[in-house]
Amino acid sequence: MGFGKENLVYLIITGAIFMTSCKEKDSISPTVTISLPNQGQIFNVFDTVVTRFSVTEETTLEYVFTQIVDDSFIPIGPSIPVNFSGNSFTGNVELVIDDKLLPTGDYHVLVTASDGINETREFREIKIAGVPKKRRAVFFSTAGQSNLIWKIDSLFQAGFSWLDPNQDIRQICVNSLNDRLTFIGQLSTEIKAFDINSIGMIWSDNTANVNQIQRFTDLMCYENSVYTGLFDKEIRAYNLNGALNLNRTTSNYRPEAIYVDQTFLVIEMQLVGDDSHHVFVHSSQTHSLLWQLEVPMNIEAICPLQGDELLLFGNDAGQAKVLHYDIGDNGWWEPRNLPVGILSDAVHLEGLNFAIAHESGLYSYTYNPNFLNMLSADNYQDIVFDIDNNTVIGAVQNTVNEVSVVNGAMINSFAQADSITSIDIHYTL
Repeated sequence: MGFGKENLVYLIITGAIFMTSCKEKDSISPTVTISLPNQGQIFNVFDTVVTRFSVTEETTLEYVFTQIVDDSFIPIGPSIPVNFSGNSFTGNVELVIDDKLLPTGDYHVLVTASDGINETREFREIKIAGVPKKRRAVFFSTAGQSNLIWKIDSLFQAGFSWLDPNQDIRQICVNSLNDRLTFIGQLSTEIKAFDINSIGMIWSDNTANVNQIQRFTDLMCYENSVYTGLFDKEIRAYNLNGALNLNRTTSNYRPEAIYVDQTFLVIEMQLVGDDSHHVFVHSSQTHSLLWQLEVPMNIEAICPLQGDELLLFGNDAGQAKVLHYDIGDNGWWEPRNLPVGILSDAVHLEGLNFAIAHESGLYSYTYNPNFLNMLSADNYQDIVFDIDNNTVIGAVQNTVNEVSVVNGAMINSFAQADSITSIDIHYTL
């Protein structure tokens, strides 16, 4: 029996129908239905959010997880993977709100499901009543005649030398969750962590045997970890006891600016010998590299915007710039021009609002609608946002100022003899 032309046509049509049906099936995303918590349900910090949902998929599920995100869809806690069987799941998952510094506001329970090709994300809005954050003290470091760490009380009525660390101090960071203060030096080779209440050293790490032109580049406290960049092209992270949970060389790249949240570890690095700057995005959980992108400037501050989007503040050939960086798309664009001159720092306020320390003054910047407003003509070298009082606290040479973010009015000021290198705030509950 021969293989006729009619049979060949039949096979072609059948194959086309089969491939079309496969494509249609692969284009269908999993179905996610959330039944708990109730829409708009109110929770308190330390509550457990019982999440009940169902997931169905025509083929096979690859992964399902749930987590709580803030109103900008930035995770406030770890993602919880769900054990499922085959192509469906129905059940409860408990999400604990364990961040005692979480502000009151609108949040969302997020459920994500994927079949390996298509991903579905469903949200259920909730409200969380945070424990009020109260400013307990302002800490700052100085350089000049004396390398000291100072403490100002919550009302700016008294300031005193809190610690003489017997080394130079490039940067400090305060962990209010665990009452810790950690600092790094410019030339000194040790990173040190102190208990704020007892002023006793908890741990230290000598990162090199000899001093060099520069030792450390940046420092960031996040939850129970401390992240720092080394001039010798290395990135490190320590836990509360000083044990290393990340110790990675960065090849020919020197880390310069660090940002961490629940999902991403973002490091801006300079390619040594080339003077080009690159953003490296890692998973904050596994530290695996996800993306890399060159940017046209050195970065002074990395601030969260919304979702997986960041604002990068820096300078290009002596001119301040702000870039909108979309992590998911791994691309950037420039949302507006900044005043002529360089910036030294920037900080996220609330929502889509930011503060920029520029050589021509202190500015408030609203991303949408895109608006820039001068708060002060002073040249601030370092700024932080005080969420308790809705103010910016910053350093102008040897003076710490507290400024209203609404109208730039000077609220408090404290001066001493030496130049200020770094500022941070200690909160209490």
